[in-house]
Amino acid sequence: MTPASIIATLTRLVVPVAVLFLLYAVDQRAEDRGVQKAQAQHSAAAVKRLEFSIERSGQLAGQLGQLLDRNQLDKANAQKAFERLDGDLRSGALRLSVRTATQPGSNHSATAGPVQARAELDPEDAAALVRITDDGDNAIRDLNTCIDGYAAVMRQANGGQP
Repeated sequence: MTPASIIATLTRLVVPVAVLFLLYAVDQRAEDRGVQKAQAQHSAAAVKRLEFSIERSGQLAGQLGQLLDRNQLDKANAQKAFERLDGDLRSGALRLSVRTATQPGSNHSATAGPVQARAELDPEDAAALVRITDDGDNAIRDLNTCIDGYAAVMRQANGGQP
């Protein structure tokens, strides 16, 4: 075999192999670009979902803030009413009494029929009872605010459905 024939044979073998290698490289680049495009689309979709979630979280935070503000306003108004009531009880301007059972034979009234007997509460005791009910009312306000907040979260989680 002559060197020219060896070169010719090698050229016939090498050129198709080189072409195949180039085709494989081009195919790999195309596949890589497809994978990169899919990853970019997936990332873009994830970013859109995240933006949507952040927007809805902000809306929810605003709603919950309004609920808490309303609760604080209600509690402040109730506190003012309680302070007026407490002051009236302590000063004697307002008195609390409770019904008592009448004793048989103790009806010294001129009217016929049973008379409802009442006993006036000590101003300090009356104020203490009012404080207890005020504490209960505040707890109920807080619980209702919690329930309203939970309902707002659930509405948003369920896409506006209760």
